Amino acid sequence: MMNRRSAALAAAGIAALWANPARAEGVDFGYVYGAETLEAGETELTFWATDRRGKSQGHYDAQDYKFEVERGITDNIQVSLYAKFASHHIRGLAPEFADVDRDFAFQGLQAAFKIKALDPSKHGIGLAFYVEPGWTRVHKIAGENVTEYELELKAIMQKNFLDGRLVWATNLTLEPEWEREDEVIAPGAGDKTWKKELAFEATTGLAYRVAEHWSLGLEGRYRSQYPDWTSGLRRENYAVFAGPTVHYSAGKLGVTATYLPQLFGSPNRGGSALQLDDNEKREFRLKVGYEF
Repeated sequence: MMNRRSAALAAAGIAALWANPARAEGVDFGYVYGAETLEAGETELTFWATDRRGKSQGHYDAQDYKFEVERGITDNIQVSLYAKFASHHIRGLAPEFADVDRDFAFQGLQAAFKIKALDPSKHGIGLAFYVEPGWTRVHKIAGENVTEYELELKAIMQKNFLDGRLVWATNLTLEPEWEREDEVIAPGAGDKTWKKELAFEATTGLAYRVAEHWSLGLEGRYRSQYPDWTSGLRRENYAVFAGPTVHYSAGKLGVTATYLPQLFGSPNRGGSALQLDDNEKREFRLKVGYEF
């Protein structure tokens, strides 16, 4: 389960949702991005909480938090700013991971720029492009102090059916990263070597609005990593996730919850079919957004 802080924030968001006047809305996903953008002058605040759990041994749970402010610049261009925080609780995973017990540490900052090229409600299919530079100071998996810069490049496709009640969306993402561990190897000396890594991710989702305000669906996610990618592409690992998603929207407030267990991955060990060095057994994500 997520820690008490994130649970309290989630409860507050859901309570506020029920207090808002209800009206029918579209569908949303936890991991897959849609091609639509905010209209010019609109602003949306979103809280993201992702709980990741399970390695091949020992104890591992980590939480990723993001506070996002999103603004429509024109009807086809929007920008976002994120503040990231993280919690890590790691025990009994040496030598791969040192023990960590840290709650709600400031993790870094991100900005995002999204351009809509085709509107799914007007052109039959939606197409958008997304660029997200970021800076990170706490490693997502190990919880150690790092200096990391990443650039996320995303192509977003969306197709609506049945007057928008059924939505399919797919994302293709390239994410080059430059990372330096903030490790002291001797008094007054540190490791200044920069590691380069490329991540490729493909996500897809299908959701249907089953009733007023409610939509249900499935999301799938494939993620692979390529170390030292400037010297040639060699896949180091991959993992495949899939699971259900539910979205509730009323008025200006919306809540999305997605559960993604890992189905299989490689390389694996110990008789497991899962890739658990750079991925976890399962993820759960909650998004609470308010538009004004």
